[in-house]
Amino acid sequence: MTSKFATLKLSMICTMGLVASAIIPTAGAAGVPYQAEATLATAVQSAADKDVDGVTWHCEGDKCVGKAERRNSLDSYMKECRKVAASLGKLTRFYSRGREMNRSDLENCNRAAVP
Repeated sequence: MTSKFATLKLSMICTMGLVASAIIPTAGAAGVPYQAEATLATAVQSAADKDVDGVTWHCEGDKCVGKAERRNSLDSYMKECRKVAASLGKLTRFYSRGREMNRSDLENCNRAAVP
């Protein structure tokens, strides 16, 4: 049996969590620069820059680095990878949002990328 005090205490903790999440900005909104990395299956002949959904990707050889001052996107990690692969070419590595894409997801990303 739960006491009224315990129920009230739990309600207050949940409310405080909701308020804190509304007040504390996300990384993109806080002005933290966005950075991602990708490795191309086929190297570029010369250094090139390309804009992909508001992120500037700079590629040299088979290495590409994506940077943006701010990036507010509701895209999933997979959708982000697909956009990069569609624009830059088949990827052998994708790193973004502090995560390295595993081999299986990377294969799905490349397969689903539409140039």
